Amino acid sequence: MGLRTAWKAFSAALFDKDLSAKIDDVLAGKSPETVKQEPPRLESPPPAAEPRRSDAITLLSALQRESRLIDLVFEDLTQYADAQVGAAARPCLQQCQKTLQRMLDLKPLVDASEGEMIDVGDSPSPTRYQRVGDGQSPSAKLVHHGWRSASVNLPQWTGSDTDADIVAPAQVEG
Repeated sequence: MGLRTAWKAFSAALFDKDLSAKIDDVLAGKSPETVKQEPPRLESPPPAAEPRRSDAITLLSALQRESRLIDLVFEDLTQYADAQVGAAARPCLQQCQKTLQRMLDLKPLVDASEGEMIDVGDSPSPTRYQRVGDGQSPSAKLVHHGWRSASVNLPQWTGSDTDADIVAPAQVEG
């Protein structure tokens, strides 16, 4: 009978580390009543860490890749005539518009024409309405319709954390 119990204890201890610890405690002289009963621990894999990249960097990277916006903004424009700047800016701005529309689905915040009187309420949200001038009336003249994003469709960053701050790669030849 002792051999059978020893074999069961050996097999249990071999495949169950919690039971093995309890058997070890009993063999060390602790009574089974004093051995702390712990619930079985379920070991789960650690959650995969998401790469750290700001959505702002993702959006700026797309604007640079698709329209070369940063190149235009950081170009020394003093050496060019206004017509040259306008000619260079037009395709860049058109592509920026397409990129922003695709990624953010931009819509006017207020559906009214500039100069039209609109109701903003007694305590309008400062995020939604920016007062220009001294007026505090519940109705105001619309100066600019504002913008809102109907959806956000930014690409998911799949690169490494060490490259997460890269807006555009350096281009090399050869």
